[in-house]
Amino acid sequence: MQKADKGRTGIWWYAGAAVLAAAVIFFVVRGCAFMPWNSSKGTVEVRLTVTRDFGSEVLKDESVEVREGSSAMRVLQEVAELETSYGGGFIHAVDGLASGYGGEDSLKMDWFYYLNGQMAEVGAEELEVDGGDWLVFDYHSWEYSTFTPALAGCFPEPFLHGYREPPRECLVVYAAGWEMEGEKLSDLLREAGAPSCSLEKLSPEWRPREGEYSVVIGACGELAENDFLADANSNASRLGMTAYFEGDDVLIVDENGEVAERLYAGTGLVEAVGPRLGEEGSALMVTGTDPAGVRAALSLLADWDNTRSGPVMVILAHAAEGGT
Repeated sequence: MQKADKGRTGIWWYAGAAVLAAAVIFFVVRGCAFMPWNSSKGTVEVRLTVTRDFGSEVLKDESVEVREGSSAMRVLQEVAELETSYGGGFIHAVDGLASGYGGEDSLKMDWFYYLNGQMAEVGAEELEVDGGDWLVFDYHSWEYSTFTPALAGCFPEPFLHGYREPPRECLVVYAAGWEMEGEKLSDLLREAGAPSCSLEKLSPEWRPREGEYSVVIGACGELAENDFLADANSNASRLGMTAYFEGDDVLIVDENGEVAERLYAGTGLVEAVGPRLGEEGSALMVTGTDPAGVRAALSLLADWDNTRSGPVMVILAHAAEGGT
């Protein structure tokens, strides 16, 4: 009888230990959110968009509510099945769509992500989101370039929330003859919620200043008179530009960096140049093959809430068609 009692006691001891271990694991993995020191934390709402091929195909687009201080990775985990790499800090696959390539003839594909339209420079587990942020995770080839500075299709988001902090200053720079359009764009940005925007005439020596969010207006030939913009368009692959101007024409490149299309009169272009909006040496170009193309691009930005074409890298406008 005594042996049986001891056996039952042992069973209960192991059962109790198992329950205790399960409780410890639960609170280590999930319980921190319920600890007294975290009880004061509220929730924030973040927009999450998952795309492929530089925003040309939208896979998910929804509003996600997460606890304050959550990482970009955590936001994505709320709506998708993830596989991670490098200790869990980087994304390997989203809903089964995995990075990698299958040989010499296959494109190198990977996941890249953007905060408020701007390329992130840290792993998704390291970046903490704020309420109102817009996260874009895009699956695309990096055969041509690993560098894609900003998504023009997210306009005017970079000028509203910035990168990790609101922009300190916005500047609209205009080529000769585009001052009125510059004033209208400056008003549009202020109405959308951007800080006060200054106006400045474009000179050959002008270049973006650190911490300043700049947008530059003018036809391709006019912008080419500026040293910074001319240099950027001459080094499109280094800067990850999938469209650039050559003379008065706009050239579109494919995933291999080959010129796929040359666009002539009446074409407008909106694209970022430089490392990232808000950093030294970066700006958003609103340009075109001719004045009609520039006006077509400006008209899309003026009606951005209705004409938004998704978080694409480049916005093209056609004067004859009045759209993208």
